[in-house]
Amino acid sequence: MPRALIWNRLILPRCFPPGLKRDCFSIFRLVSLLVSLVFLIQDGVAQELKGAEVQPTKRVLLMFSEARDLPGNAMMEQAVRAEMLKGGTNQIEFFAENLDAGRFSDAGQYVVFKDYLEKKYAEKKLDLVIAFMARDFGLVGELTATVVSNLPVVFVAVNELDLPPELAGRRVAGIVQHFDVEGTIKLIFHLQPTTRRLVVIGGVSKMDRLTLARIEAVDHSLDNIDFEYWTNRPIAEVRRDVALLPGDTVVLLSTVQRDVSGQQFYTSQVGQMLAASASAPIYTLSAGLIGSGVLGGDVVDFESLGTSAGRLALKAFTAEPVARSEAIEVRKNGTPMFDWRALQRWGIKPNRLPANASIRYRPRSLWEEHRSLILSALLILLAQAATIAALLAQRTRRRSAEQQIQQQRMELAHVTRVTTLGQLASALTHELNQPLGAILRNTEAAEMFLQHDQPDLKEVREILADIRKDDQRAGEVIGRMRALLKRRNLDSVRLDLYELVEDTQAVARHDALARRVTLAVEMPAHLPAVIGDRVHLQQVLLNLILNGMDAMSACSVDDRLLVVRARKGTEGSVEVSVSDRGAGLTPEATTRIFESFFTTKPQGLGMGLAISQTIIGAHGGKIRGENNSGRGATFTFTLPTVEA
Repeated sequence: MPRALIWNRLILPRCFPPGLKRDCFSIFRLVSLLVSLVFLIQDGVAQELKGAEVQPTKRVLLMFSEARDLPGNAMMEQAVRAEMLKGGTNQIEFFAENLDAGRFSDAGQYVVFKDYLEKKYAEKKLDLVIAFMARDFGLVGELTATVVSNLPVVFVAVNELDLPPELAGRRVAGIVQHFDVEGTIKLIFHLQPTTRRLVVIGGVSKMDRLTLARIEAVDHSLDNIDFEYWTNRPIAEVRRDVALLPGDTVVLLSTVQRDVSGQQFYTSQVGQMLAASASAPIYTLSAGLIGSGVLGGDVVDFESLGTSAGRLALKAFTAEPVARSEAIEVRKNGTPMFDWRALQRWGIKPNRLPANASIRYRPRSLWEEHRSLILSALLILLAQAATIAALLAQRTRRRSAEQQIQQQRMELAHVTRVTTLGQLASALTHELNQPLGAILRNTEAAEMFLQHDQPDLKEVREILADIRKDDQRAGEVIGRMRALLKRRNLDSVRLDLYELVEDTQAVARHDALARRVTLAVEMPAHLPAVIGDRVHLQQVLLNLILNGMDAMSACSVDDRLLVVRARKGTEGSVEVSVSDRGAGLTPEATTRIFESFFTTKPQGLGMGLAISQTIIGAHGGKIRGENNSGRGATFTFTLPTVEA
C-alpha cells in the first residue's frame, strides 16, 4: 500500500478521534494532505529512478582491419567511445578486435578470424558492430554477413575503393573517406609558391596504386611543375635520397603498404623514417602522420571520422534500416592540418595557412597554460594596487591635514605670543622707560657741560658712553619683542640653554616685579647644547612662567616664589622645570591639562599648554605637569642634547 494511503486511512483516524473539534480537525487534515503529497512525489521519483535502473546495457564490438594501435585507428576509437558515452542513454560495454591484415594478408586469415569471433562471442548478446577498414571492405562484406548477420553495422573506410554492391540492402551505415589529393597539392603551392619539383613517394600495393592514380590525374593538369615518382625504389634507398633534395623541392608522401622489394609497411612508419633526415618538407594525406615529423596537408581527420561514426552508431541502436544512398556517406574533402614544429623547421609562417587550418603541437603560451592562475594573480595585483593607491591617497590627505593642522598651530602659537606680550605690555613699557629716561637725563647733562667755556670733555665722553649703553639696552628689549612677535615656522639651530633661560627671564622679570613675585633661576653655568627654535622654546618657557605667576595670584606676597630650574637629564637630555607655590592641579586638570581648550583660568583660552606640548614634541622632547609634595605644581619639559 502506498505511504500516502497508509497515512490517510490508518494513522490519521487514530490521531484524531471523533470528539475533537471540527476546526482543529480541518487544520490537521490540511497538514495530512501536504504530507500525502510529499509521499506521492517521493513515490513517483522512486518509480522513475527504478525505471531508469532497468535500462539494458548495450554491447558494441569494434573491429579493425589493421592493427588497432595505428595512429589513425587509435584516434577513431577514442572519438567513437567519447561520442557514444556522451550522447547515449544506455550503459555501453565495448569489445575490440583487429584482423591486422597488413601483416596477415592471405585469404585464409579471414576464415580464421571469422571462426575466432564466432566462438568468442557466441554467448555474448552484441547490439552493434563498428568496423574500421583501410585495404578493402572485407570486414563488412564477409565477416558481418556470417558472424553478426542480424546486427546493425556501422563502418568507416579510408581508401580509394568504390562501394561494393553487396552492401546494398543490409543494415549497414557508414562513411567512406577518400584522400584529398587535390586539396593537399593546392596547399603545397600556396605555402611554397617557389616549388619547381614535387617528389611523390608511394607503395606498390593495390591501394597504393589507386592513390598514386589520383596524384597522376592532378599531375596532368599542372604545368611548369616537375612531378617525380619514387615508387620503384625500396624504402631504405628512398630514406637515403630524401636527405639530398635541393631547396626548390617538396615531398608528397602517398600511401605505402608495400614497397617494390615486397616489404610490408604502415604509412605512418614510413613518414617517421623519412622526416628525420629529409632535406625538404614532407606533405601527407593522413592525419595519423602528423606528429611524426611531416609538415601536414589537407588530410583525413580521423577524430572527426570517429565522432561521426559514433553518432551513426547511436542512431543504429533504434533506427530502422534506411536506403543505401542515405546510410552511407562518401567524403572527398580533407582537413587542413599541420605540425607546428615542422612549420618552424621549414620557415613557413602560420599566417599563410588557411583560416580553418588545425595546428597541432603548438606550444601553449603562458596565457593558455596558466590562464586561471594569471587572472587570479592579476586580480590580486589589481586589488593590491587599488589598496596601495587608496592608502597613498589617504596618506597624502593625512599629510595635507597634518600640514594644515601644523600651520594652524603655528598661527595659534603666534597669536599666543602676541597675547602673552600684551599681558607683558606694562612690564615691557617700564623696562623701556628706564633706558630711555637715562638717555634723556644724560643728554641734558651733556648739553649743560657743553655750555661752559671750557667743557669737561672727559665727562662728556662718559655721558656718551652711558647713552650708548642705555640705547643698546633698549634695543635688546625691542629685539626680544620683535623676535617673539615674528611669524615663523620651526627653525632648528644649536642653542645655549643658559642664554635661552636668561633671555626669557629678562622678558618676564618686570611682570614678576609688578605682580610682586620672586622669580628665581637655578641652573649650572655649563649645560649641554640643544637643537631647537629659540623663539618657540622661549614661548614655551614664558608660558609656563606666566601660568605659574597666575597660579599664585591668590597667595600672600611672601609665598609668591617661582623657581626656574635647568639640569642634565637622563639618556642625553636636559630638563627645564618651572615650580610655583599656588593651589596645584585638581584631579581633573592632572589628566586634561594638555587638552586643547581646557583651562582653569576664567579668561583663559586653554591653548597655551596644548601649543607648548606640540612645540616640545616637535623638538623630540616631552612635557609633563604634576603637583609638588608640598604646595603648588611643577611643569617640566625635556629636550635632547647635542654632543659636543
